[in-house]
Amino acid sequence: MAVRRQVLRAEVEELILQRLLESRWAPGSRLSIDGLARDLEVSPTPVREAMVSLERSGLVEYVALRGYVVAPPLDAEHMSELLDARKVVESAALGRAFEDYDSLLADLEEAHRAHAEVLARIDETGPEDYALLNEHFRADWAFHQVFFAHAHNRYLRTMVENLSTYTHRMRQTWSGGPATFDGRTAHEEHGAILEMVRRHHHDGALGALSAHLDGVLARSLAAVEEGAAR
Repeated sequence: MAVRRQVLRAEVEELILQRLLESRWAPGSRLSIDGLARDLEVSPTPVREAMVSLERSGLVEYVALRGYVVAPPLDAEHMSELLDARKVVESAALGRAFEDYDSLLADLEEAHRAHAEVLARIDETGPEDYALLNEHFRADWAFHQVFFAHAHNRYLRTMVENLSTYTHRMRQTWSGGPATFDGRTAHEEHGAILEMVRRHHHDGALGALSAHLDGVLARSLAAVEEGAAR
């Protein structure tokens, strides 16, 4: 029973997350737990549990006397701080992961290949398909997670788990369709990191990672500006 409850909560959270990332609700919109429960045809309990989890991601906020509301998108300052924090933590992980070089390289190669397969399917259908777009986000993040898998430092893993929840808010930036989708560019930047690892070039890999995260920030800020101009 407990396992089924966890699965149901995860399913409900994914459904609400999809709607948030698709910007179906305007910032500040109230999210009624009872209303969502009726809409999703579940009891209020898994919805309430999902909202607690989504609050940690910053996608929703709890406001006294109103309940849960849709949080505003990240602004330029918050995006810059998030990417700066990622740069510090991911660089530390990647640098340490070189001590486990053979496994690091093999897993990066596999993650990069898996991401390419997802992007090939997106090329055929377009990034408007939420399920495929979500696969892209997961495949993109999986590449970065390899650093932490081979850094062998539980505290670095905890730090990136905390940061990863906030990347959901960055994903809202890419809900504008083909004009803003940066999947291929990100994959190419991952390829630059991978090439430095293939060469066993420690400093080169860290430099390529830094350039990639700088690129993510620049494209995110540009997408926000483009969205504001519409």
